[in-house]
Amino acid sequence: MFGMLKGLIKTSTTFPGANHADEEDDAVEHYETGIELARRQQFPQALKEFRQAAAREPRWAEAHYNIGLTYAYLNRTTEAIEAYNQALAINPDYAEAYNNLGLAHASLGQHVEAVKAYRQALRAKPDYAGPLTNLGVLYYSMGSYQEAASVLKRELKLNPDYAMAYYSLGIVYAETKDKESALTACEKLLELDPKLAQELMIIIDQI
Repeated sequence: MFGMLKGLIKTSTTFPGANHADEEDDAVEHYETGIELARRQQFPQALKEFRQAAAREPRWAEAHYNIGLTYAYLNRTTEAIEAYNQALAINPDYAEAYNNLGLAHASLGQHVEAVKAYRQALRAKPDYAGPLTNLGVLYYSMGSYQEAASVLKRELKLNPDYAMAYYSLGIVYAETKDKESALTACEKLLELDPKLAQELMIIIDQI
């Protein structure tokens, strides 16, 4: 079970705090170059471009977010956290930034901070599946299986065809030796992803 980073966002056309049209154009050029470089997995070069965009438009939350995301791909987690927090200082309702902030804290073993970030993401966007998945994974890793199951079931209400959520829920039930519930999750998973269901069944058979 694992959390996944939210992918690079598309270029925004709104620039909070912009002063002059020429500064906006320059920021956009650096930003879009950064997006293209990141898609090619040229992350050090992408980082330079996103930083240039943020320098020209300091109140552009998406630029700071992509700085954080690029730092995350470079395994520079502390710097990623700083960049996500900069984005959130500009836009306190930035659910994607909260989600990735949670992932960063979780990767450092900072569970309390991670839970807080995921919950803030869900307050900003209640139907956002990413933080639900990641919160369930985190609770599982902390041994909080009841909380993990509750979060995953909430996610399945939003996304009833999400195979990975059924797989994760089956893992949680297997961990708590609830074979009947694990098998029910596996049956649902079989309809969506037979290969993943086979993997889950191997685990269930060990109960």
